[in-house]
Amino acid sequence: MIVSSHQKGWKIITQRSHGLLAAMIAYQYKIDLPVEIMVPVLVAIAEHDDGVTETLVHRNLTDAGAPRNFTLADGNMKTDLTQLLSLMEIGNSKSQLNGLLSSLHLKFLYDDDKRKTDKGLDDFLENQEHYRAIILENLHIDKEFAARLYRFLEWSDAFSLLICLDKIQHEGRKMEISKSPDGDMNTVHYKSNKDICVEPWPFRSPSFKVFYEYKILEQLQFTSIEAFNEACIAAKVEQTVFTILK
Repeated sequence: MIVSSHQKGWKIITQRSHGLLAAMIAYQYKIDLPVEIMVPVLVAIAEHDDGVTETLVHRNLTDAGAPRNFTLADGNMKTDLTQLLSLMEIGNSKSQLNGLLSSLHLKFLYDDDKRKTDKGLDDFLENQEHYRAIILENLHIDKEFAARLYRFLEWSDAFSLLICLDKIQHEGRKMEISKSPDGDMNTVHYKSNKDICVEPWPFRSPSFKVFYEYKILEQLQFTSIEAFNEACIAAKVEQTVFTILK
């Protein structure tokens, strides 16, 4: 979950809403891919953080009973593989390409120093390496092309996160998004309150609208994840719309 403080309590954006925003951004990106590649890639971008119902995951509440932002460590050295396995099952059940991009995303997120201290995670990532080699052979694509497709996912993911985390600078101050599929670096800044400018311009249209949905919870603490889930179900869905333009 993406959690931030709000004047009325907590602002909750699900990873699924963030993923949908990433896919809306990717849909507008000027990239030459055939439909049999583009559609699975867009689906993978939309679902890259799926796998569990976030409001029912125990680690998504802090010890004090507050909703936990995904960037806040939970202090548990072991990685819960539930979401990772579920994400791979979802991707694999759609297509090999979806599974490949899901696997590359998990490599990006988890292939770090923690891998050597968590045997379960280590075994999972080693299995994924073998899995990716098989898929590349089955699809007759090379690692460079797969890496380009993943950079497309990661770029869209990074842009969406900057919006959802409210990290984009105001007053025309530029900040980097990430490396594009072709290795270029784009910058982003607010042109006005809800107008976002990207340089150099990577999209097909001169401007387009995107959105994310969220909920505001006025209750600050919860005695259980079930109570938190009930509050999320009952809360009103709200939407923030942005214009991305040259």
